[in-house]
Amino acid sequence: IAFTVFVGVARSITPLPGIAKILMDLNLAKSDLGMLVISSAMLNDLVGWIGFAVVLALLPVMPGEAAAGHGVWTTIGLTLGFLAFMMTLGRWLMHHVLVYVQAHWSWPGGVIAFVFFVALVSAAFTEWLGVHSIFGAFIAGVALGDSHHLRERTRDTIHQFVTNIFAPVFFASIGLRINFIDAFDLGLVALVFVVAATGKVLSCYTGARLAKLSNPESWAVGFGMAAQGAVGIILGQLAFEAKLISESLLVAIVILALGTSLISGPAMQRVLKRPAKRKLHELLGDKGILIDPPGETLRELLEAMSAAAAESAGLEPDDVFQAVWRRESMMHTGLPNGMAVPHARLADLPKTHLVLARCRDGVDFDAPDGQNAKIVCLILTPDDDPGAQIEMLSLFAETFAEPDTRRRCLRVKSPTELRAVLNLAASSHEDNIVPHDDETLGAKG
Repeated sequence: IAFTVFVGVARSITPLPGIAKILMDLNLAKSDLGMLVISSAMLNDLVGWIGFAVVLALLPVMPGEAAAGHGVWTTIGLTLGFLAFMMTLGRWLMHHVLVYVQAHWSWPGGVIAFVFFVALVSAAFTEWLGVHSIFGAFIAGVALGDSHHLRERTRDTIHQFVTNIFAPVFFASIGLRINFIDAFDLGLVALVFVVAATGKVLSCYTGARLAKLSNPESWAVGFGMAAQGAVGIILGQLAFEAKLISESLLVAIVILALGTSLISGPAMQRVLKRPAKRKLHELLGDKGILIDPPGETLRELLEAMSAAAAESAGLEPDDVFQAVWRRESMMHTGLPNGMAVPHARLADLPKTHLVLARCRDGVDFDAPDGQNAKIVCLILTPDDDPGAQIEMLSLFAETFAEPDTRRRCLRVKSPTELRAVLNLAASSHEDNIVPHDDETLGAKG
């Protein structure tokens, strides 16, 4: 039973960091589709790690179990109790402690120390239960991760610390203990890869279709969730240490994790590919460009931009703002290099509407690099055309990919000058030429 449950869990697990990186590379991290994939992966991982905790509890001999003297059902009950505490009262306590830490301790050392303290204590507790310490650390990460007091820049610092220090040590330790050449079984590798990859893609595709996503988006969800990444390797290594699987099956799991991670990104890009026929400046109306709009806070800026978008779309400003604010509250839309892409999908919207704002002083959108957003694009798309949002996000990223374009936008003094910058950027992309002086801009204006 333990082996059977493990196989099911190992085939369904997803790597949150890997999926997040793929979505960022495809300019989908801030889209509704990206948020759906990340949320699904987080819930999927939570259920998967609970399943793996049950697997470890079912094993007849575990070091932690022998020391603590817990039975199978006691271990499962305590594990579920720990999970319930961390997701409710524990999360509330950590949320409020973070406020004190950020107010009185140095950044980023104080926050990082607190995060790792919580992770290590949780890991030690689950190890004492007879469940592996990684489960406790994972639950601590989930409980801490959704606190809005944990800034994107702090998250990125923690992520860099883990991926550049702990991850290489972990993978090196696997390579030192496993003989991949002698343990390689082609038939087993092929069977595991085909069953796991096709099962994950088709099942997630079916779930997305039942949720009324379009066909391309459903395939994208399937391929995005199919990636196994480091989490799959971690599970395989833990199962091997517990003598639950053979060395040959561990090798198959490692190859599956690497292969699905390599396939996931290109497959998503292919199924979501749309013809890029439109240009950003052509989608901006006469009142769709705002130069230093009034308001210094995030809410004030979004209210001003929503009012401009509502006027061009013929909608009520408050309805537009509430939709945009709800989406921003779910996940901040700040991007690196001083940019942000707040957006919403509206049922009564006949076509896509954009509003571009240049804010000289910048507004805090909780970007990963900590910079205030000075170039903000509000994107409103019809609810029945989900692909339009992905297209607009990609178009924005392509338009402002060059630092020279961003610098020019910060120097303009009127909407006409800003439109000229966008027109020039679009022409440069078509000709594969990036201008580096202001003479062409003056002639274009």
